[in-house]
Amino acid sequence: MAHYLQWIVLIAWVTTLIRTILNLLLIPRLEEGAQTRGPLVSVIIPARDEAESIERTVRAFLAQTWESLEIIVVDDRSADATGSILHSVAAEDPRLRVINGVEPPDGWLGKPWALHQGQGLARGELLLFVDADIVYEPPAVAAAVAQLHAARSSMVTLFPRLVMETFWERLAMPYLAVVAYSILPTWLGNRTLIPILGVGGGTGNLVRRDHYDAVGGHAALREAVIDDVATARLLRRNGYRTTVVRASSLTSVRMYQGRRAIVEGFTKNIFAVFHRSYFLTIGLGILGLVFHVMPYFWAATGELVSVITVALITLTRLILFAALRYPLHDAVWAHPFMILFWTWLWMRSMWVTGVRGQLAWRGRTYDADRTHFGA
Repeated sequence: MAHYLQWIVLIAWVTTLIRTILNLLLIPRLEEGAQTRGPLVSVIIPARDEAESIERTVRAFLAQTWESLEIIVVDDRSADATGSILHSVAAEDPRLRVINGVEPPDGWLGKPWALHQGQGLARGELLLFVDADIVYEPPAVAAAVAQLHAARSSMVTLFPRLVMETFWERLAMPYLAVVAYSILPTWLGNRTLIPILGVGGGTGNLVRRDHYDAVGGHAALREAVIDDVATARLLRRNGYRTTVVRASSLTSVRMYQGRRAIVEGFTKNIFAVFHRSYFLTIGLGILGLVFHVMPYFWAATGELVSVITVALITLTRLILFAALRYPLHDAVWAHPFMILFWTWLWMRSMWVTGVRGQLAWRGRTYDADRTHFGA
């Protein structure tokens, strides 16, 4: 039985390698363009206790080559210096508008409510929803607008370069790239309207305002834990196309700093990704261990099939890491440990937000049973 299972795992990794190559070849890259004029783009940023990063993020948007630009930051009742920093920068440039957000009403999560407040004052024909820790190079917005029109999409999502500085960041965060480029058929998602293949990100969702309004905007996502992905799926359910682009040359983000921040950040939403299904979470966790960790144990016993599988895993990671400019030595050794870390994180999210029903983030606590993944 184990011998047949090893062959199944080998075949699965052959297809994973092929899928990785197809994604890297067929997902379009964000390229600098010469055009700097066109429709007004409203950049909407929710900010709650973002004093360490908000000024850098905002000044990067103020330095964009795209001329028709307004930046709306919703200060979501920050307890640190976020508000004072924002008002200081706004005094220098009228394109920046700072909204003092109010507490979310019943039935709303904090981030969708902040974005809803921001879009309510936006004047742009295009809306760019981004998190408060993203850095855009000067040509990035112009390039994103050009890609939106070229793809004839309702929304373009920008995949950034992940900045990883600590050991735990380098171990854990590449998992996001593995999911996007090796596990998901993202290239196929760009060519279909299948809702489950819709991908979004706080790193940048550039959406046509009329299409966003037509599907209900963030009011339709008020209890969505991962509202950025849910936006893509909501649009697709209503017949609108969304596209993912590789934007690592023009955008970057250090999503979480250190192990504790990674654990807290993903605990709140991983169980929601699996639609709060205990069966799905545990089942996929077991499959992940079989397909990603067990080959290393089998290879250690001298099983040739699993030795080949481990070689394929390493080759897949090397190709992906080279394309995304991640450290290649991490591609060689870290894979089974990355999967073990994330399997534990899945189980932790299931326990905390499922069994215990607690969802805490940025000083707020919600009833996890009322939240959902999104559309």
